[in-house]
Amino acid sequence: MKRIALVLPLVAASLLAIATPTFAAPIVRQISEAQAQGLTGDGAQISVWPGSGTNLDFTRTGEVIQRVWLDDPSRLTLDFDGNLCGQGNSGNCDGAGASVIHLRRVTGIHFENLPETVFTLLTVVTDSTAGRKVYQFQVNYGSGDPQYATVAIAPNVSAQSSTIVTISGRSAGLLDIQRGLRSVIASQLIPSDSPVIPKIQDFLARVRNGATPQAAADAAGISLAVVSRLAEMGLPAIAQPIETSPPVPLEVANP
Repeated sequence: MKRIALVLPLVAASLLAIATPTFAAPIVRQISEAQAQGLTGDGAQISVWPGSGTNLDFTRTGEVIQRVWLDDPSRLTLDFDGNLCGQGNSGNCDGAGASVIHLRRVTGIHFENLPETVFTLLTVVTDSTAGRKVYQFQVNYGSGDPQYATVAIAPNVSAQSSTIVTISGRSAGLLDIQRGLRSVIASQLIPSDSPVIPKIQDFLARVRNGATPQAAADAAGISLAVVSRLAEMGLPAIAQPIETSPPVPLEVANP
């Protein structure tokens, strides 16, 4: 109990000591292959804003784009950084072809018998040495200032690469960090509107989408030491061995 009493004030001091500057949204947003394929989470959503295109970047996965379908082409145009794999001068998928899609908002295009929708579906088929993959993106039409310029598809992160070593030397995962964050909020060590909270949430999202813990912490603007303290608080307590008295020998009376 003394150790916990000492750790909690240190955690609170570390969290509250973080500066509170207004930070701009990152130009590049990362999502994992699994999320973009609809295998984890709620699938992938991207937005395109007027006057600012959005790039879909597959360079991190080493894949080339083979085919693309846009279900409602009335408000978007597509461009590529090369020929689609298997088309034009790129007859095969070995190292040639496009790996970036550029989406741009347009107005005034109408197609007979094709209904206009409030959002649309973009399907991308890629090819690589690992085989073909199908990605699906719900494309929303953003308003106001753009929140990012590029959505980068990142290789899936392994459970081991997202592990954090806490200050006590124990290994912790993302769920432990979430539990630790809930704990400090419930204990009122930080206020519910603390700027630390969105930074931790940003950190968690980046790690889930393929970033290493250190890279995610740097991008989210938070110290990895603070994340480690939260993870420590979210770990289950280590059960202490129960001390037992040595067995008492039974004395057998001689007849």
